[in-house]
Amino acid sequence: MSDALISRSPDLKRLDDEGFELEIRAGHILVHAVPYVKGDGTLARGTLVRALNLTPSGETTVAPSNHTIYFSGDTPCHRDGSPLDSIIHSSNHRDLGSGIEVDHFFSSKPEGTGRYDNFYDMIVAYEGHLGRPARSHDPSANARTGRKLSSAGEASPFQYPDTASARYGIGAVTSKLAVAKIAIIGLGGTGSYVLDLISKTPVREIHLYDGDQLLNHNVFRAPGAPESESTEDFPRKVDYFSRIYARTHGGIVPHNVRVTADNVEELRGFDFVFVCVDKGSVRRIIAAGLHQLGVPFIDTGIGVGLEGNQLDGCTRVSFVPANADWAMVERFLPFGDDNEDDEDVYNKGIQIADLNALNATLAVLRWKRSIGFYRDLRRELNSAYMVEGNMLSNRTPDAEGI
Repeated sequence: MSDALISRSPDLKRLDDEGFELEIRAGHILVHAVPYVKGDGTLARGTLVRALNLTPSGETTVAPSNHTIYFSGDTPCHRDGSPLDSIIHSSNHRDLGSGIEVDHFFSSKPEGTGRYDNFYDMIVAYEGHLGRPARSHDPSANARTGRKLSSAGEASPFQYPDTASARYGIGAVTSKLAVAKIAIIGLGGTGSYVLDLISKTPVREIHLYDGDQLLNHNVFRAPGAPESESTEDFPRKVDYFSRIYARTHGGIVPHNVRVTADNVEELRGFDFVFVCVDKGSVRRIIAAGLHQLGVPFIDTGIGVGLEGNQLDGCTRVSFVPANADWAMVERFLPFGDDNEDDEDVYNKGIQIADLNALNATLAVLRWKRSIGFYRDLRRELNSAYMVEGNMLSNRTPDAEGI
């Protein structure tokens, strides 16, 4: 990934050709061995760090979004040992994630437009700010060392660099999401939106469980707009969605089966499971299996029906920690099924894309809170959104006497 990005991006290739020590890691470009003067007048080498801006395909760079850059090293100084205040905006040690730690934040606008046209111009400009005082001591001090770093590349489930986390400086927080394995059971509606959101996290493997085919009505409550050719042969849901999201995430594993009491044991060892099924009897089997295996999970549900000539209903997200007691599970999860012979069955069990998306979003938010990505002080176990009134109610452990 790193070598390909450098070779396809004219500005990065020019830096590489001139001998800069480049590394692409976690959506950043790191320029190592940049010479500078320390406060005691001695010379040292540090690292310039900048979040990359890429095309949507992630194959080439585009112009930097602003004129700032990070630096890892001691406080850079002039020849006389006074700090380079003209470029130092702030000095604070910061962890950007993936082993990238920085100490200073630089800000220096180029003359004219105040923006750098490419990363070559930016890196050369900042190397000049740091290197000129160093070269007044030693004319050979230069960041163009000609050394090539290892091209093994970073271990990442993404098909291209995560420049979003890099852009906003949340790499260290995002790394909390890099768990080994997550499963999504059911891809009919809510589950497909859960996949859409989870595919944008650094989870190593995302396992999809569903034994059904993708039919026309499924397309109307799933993310994206499929090409007709991709659905005309009625593909299995897991195969269809794994192909789509493999473009972004490299660790998606399809399982063309329904989870039953006979195979729920396969979920042993998963870090987390999202249960997105619509039958209470199936929900009970899965919940009982996960509870026995000690695997934490979130169960989702939607209840929408016709009321006159309008729709009304709710969405539900129930969080079941690994150490939950079964009584709590039974309290929150609906295990009953509608009677299939009921003449009113067609007015029940309605699913709408926006409610599927909301249900999935609330579920993923709850998961992210559970592992410390988002702040979580109330630790709710059950959350229900009511359409009429636009209300969200939570049931917390304290409220339940747990």
